Amino acid sequence: MAEVDPKVKEKPKKKGLPAVLVPLLACVLGAGAGGAGAAIALLKFGPGLAGGGGGHAPAAAAHDPVPEGPLEYVEVDNAFTSNLADSGRYLQIKISLSTFGGTEAVESIEKHKPAIVSTVLAALGEVREPDLESAKAKDELRERLKGVINSALKSKGEPGGVEEVFFTSLVVQ
Repeated sequence: MAEVDPKVKEKPKKKGLPAVLVPLLACVLGAGAGGAGAAIALLKFGPGLAGGGGGHAPAAAAHDPVPEGPLEYVEVDNAFTSNLADSGRYLQIKISLSTFGGTEAVESIEKHKPAIVSTVLAALGEVREPDLESAKAKDELRERLKGVINSALKSKGEPGGVEEVFFTSLVVQ
């Protein structure tokens, strides 16, 4: 075994700035995260969560439809092909739609499929390459298609009711 020389003193450990700041910073970040969580909870669940406001649930927003039935999917059989507006390339997609409108909404989608196909093709005629470059851009395109499909249904006297548009195939060449 190695012997310890009694004349050699061990250096005392320095408590520098990092040793003081790390616990302090952890405390501040934890408090900030807790405050942010409380703010999000109040925004999501309303002032009733904090003990005020009478404890009733917030009213649904006017633009958020209340789901009426089970979620159903409707496959649109057409493959949509369109030239991209800013290049010589083309886009081909297939879509599926979801709705909470029950059999009534599914029947209206089936009944007005020619109008839906026409409006989707018109919307795709305006698509440019940047509209497909990222996941966010594709999500924006799906939202745009949802809007034109619901508008087409409403123009035919139907309530709309398409919740989401899904790409089941997407090819750019």
